[in-house]
Amino acid sequence: MIILPVLVPFLTLVLLALLNGFPRLERAVNLASCVGLSAFVFWLLGEVDREGIQAMVVGGWFAPWGIAFVADRLACIMLCLSMSVGTLVLVYACFTAEPRQERYFFHPLFQVLLLGVNWSFITGDLFNLFVAYEVMLIGSYGMMMIGASKQQVRQTFKYIAINSIGSTLFVAACGLVYATLGTLNMADIAVRSAQLEGDRAALVTAVSMLLMVVFALKAAAFPIFFWLPDSYPIVPAGLNGYFAGLLTKVGVYSLLRLFVLCFRQPGAELVLDVLLVMSGFTMLFGVLGALCQWEVRKILSWHIISQVGYMVMGIGLAAAGADVALAAVSATIFYVVHHIVVKSSLFLIGGIADRISGTQQLKEMGGVIDLAPGVAALFLVAAFSLAGMPPFSGFFAKLVLIRAGLADGQFAIVLVSLITSLLTLYSMSKIWSYGFWRSSSHAAPLGRYRGMMVPTAVLVAFTVAMGVAVEPFIRLANDAARDVVDPRAYQEAVLVPVPAPAASLDAGEAGAR
Repeated sequence: MIILPVLVPFLTLVLLALLNGFPRLERAVNLASCVGLSAFVFWLLGEVDREGIQAMVVGGWFAPWGIAFVADRLACIMLCLSMSVGTLVLVYACFTAEPRQERYFFHPLFQVLLLGVNWSFITGDLFNLFVAYEVMLIGSYGMMMIGASKQQVRQTFKYIAINSIGSTLFVAACGLVYATLGTLNMADIAVRSAQLEGDRAALVTAVSMLLMVVFALKAAAFPIFFWLPDSYPIVPAGLNGYFAGLLTKVGVYSLLRLFVLCFRQPGAELVLDVLLVMSGFTMLFGVLGALCQWEVRKILSWHIISQVGYMVMGIGLAAAGADVALAAVSATIFYVVHHIVVKSSLFLIGGIADRISGTQQLKEMGGVIDLAPGVAALFLVAAFSLAGMPPFSGFFAKLVLIRAGLADGQFAIVLVSLITSLLTLYSMSKIWSYGFWRSSSHAAPLGRYRGMMVPTAVLVAFTVAMGVAVEPFIRLANDAARDVVDPRAYQEAVLVPVPAPAASLDAGEAGAR
């Protein structure tokens, strides 16, 4: 059953493509599929938490030769985030999608996007991770082009160009990994890389650096983040909440999976040290870019970059001792959950503010608190959480991460993270003072927004719940981190021993068999 997060979106997109031209029916089918699959992945998370890691290999083959699908706690957490945020974004989009957007395959493309993201999380094979990335990118290209304005076409072509380079590097890296290790199965990579020594281990480390570049590009980490700030603002309103929340986290997830669980050869810590340095620059450049902007979506887009720096910081700290590595990976997982929820909610709030005031430009916006005090309250909570203010989830996410950094003696990166947090609070206060607090010339909202409030409020309520009842979330993050830091359970679930001939057979019969 663990293949359902891939199979259901595939079958749904085929059905939706056949139903094109019947928008109400498309919405109903799309929502029903998302709600049903959301319920399944939460059930799957509970099963994996109780019973342990679940795995299957397609076609009756044994791993590492067959195509493996693996559901551990980390994969299930990410699937739950993908489907729950995707469902809420789809509800939001029902109030914002224009008829021409729905006519040009909005609903099938949304399922293509879900298919690629879910496949990235559930696959246990490096080449199939590449295939999942390509499916995800096909969906994102289509969604960015819906409406086909001049700005959308220009930015989409830039997005396609940079991701084509990343895809070329990715498939080349897969070939090099197979040439050096003889396998692309993630569990088998962990086994074989740990047995390497000398020049062979150094060669695998060099090959893994190419994968680091690929995943850093996908995650928008320093120095290859320049494509993101102009790309996400042109995505249709509502859908940009899914882009902002999930797409860069697929890159972060891949870094975490490959460089903590898989590559375990002597010298592998060099890549983690490089990631730690990159995280500091990612935080600083992201938040400084946000300070220079005067458009809500661009400010939020630059903050995606700075917040990715915190997640990469946790991955980089995994090079320390076992206890620090466990704490750092746990903090990273908790931070990913927090950021997906908060960043998605902020983009949805930005869309509501645009509907109310008619603009995204801060110098032209204003008075949202007078026209829609509920929207202002939602923004204030989400902004405080993003900046790391108590008692919201962002405070605990950064607290656990900073504690791991202090335990490892990484005082410079801890200082950078604290400065970034303060600057984040400053830039969010700029949105508040210009867009919400300042008086406006409008006597009433320019557009309807009530229906858009419900999915947004659910996301904001979740970040409050993560802060108020933090213990179960931290416990789940710790358990998921333990599966990643110690790969033995993952390997045992995937690499099932090939059955030997029956003991009753004599040598001749065994040879004939």
